[in-house]
Amino acid sequence: MLNWVKKHRPPVVILENVCSAPWQAIVKKFEDFKYSAKSMRLDTKTYYVPHTRTRGYMMAVNAQSSSIPSKWADRMSSMKRDASCTLDAFLLPSDDPRIHRAREKLVQESYNALDRRTGRTDWGRCESRHQRTRLEEALGAKRPLTNWDEGMCYHLFDAVTPTYLSQGGSLKILDYGWADWVSGQVERVWDLMDISLLRSAVQGVDPAFKR
Repeated sequence: MLNWVKKHRPPVVILENVCSAPWQAIVKKFEDFKYSAKSMRLDTKTYYVPHTRTRGYMMAVNAQSSSIPSKWADRMSSMKRDASCTLDAFLLPSDDPRIHRAREKLVQESYNALDRRTGRTDWGRCESRHQRTRLEEALGAKRPLTNWDEGMCYHLFDAVTPTYLSQGGSLKILDYGWADWVSGQVERVWDLMDISLLRSAVQGVDPAFKR
């Protein structure tokens, strides 16, 4: 991407990525290309959206010593506004048919993806990292959300019923959970769901509680 920018020199470049990206190094690289650049970290919850999603952003313009990136950062900071209503105000009613159609589509896509192994990271490649996280953060080995038994290896889809069948092991999501979607995910996702729940529990937070 940087080589493309250097060659074509677009007038404005806006980047978004995870907070751990080397933002200062990226800004420096753009400055080496004779751009003016500025990066900052933003969180959706400070822009009226009742949801936390923190990301890094950068703006660069094809001009040296330009004040535009700094003005952009100042404007973004001035636009901050905490959410003043609940998440429910942004959601469709639970009986809205669009929700059911979208849910069915997501579940179907999850199970169809089981036949496409490309890009689906094997659990064996993630297991040691997950175990290390549990050990370092003193989370324990339990799976209170999914109750997943590692004997589960693969799934079958009965197109006649239609029914989703798990072969070996067991997976039992809590009663209020989205069981059909969860069972269509891979092992690393199941374990990550439990890790996320345990992290919240350590902080004294019940993520199932809404207010």
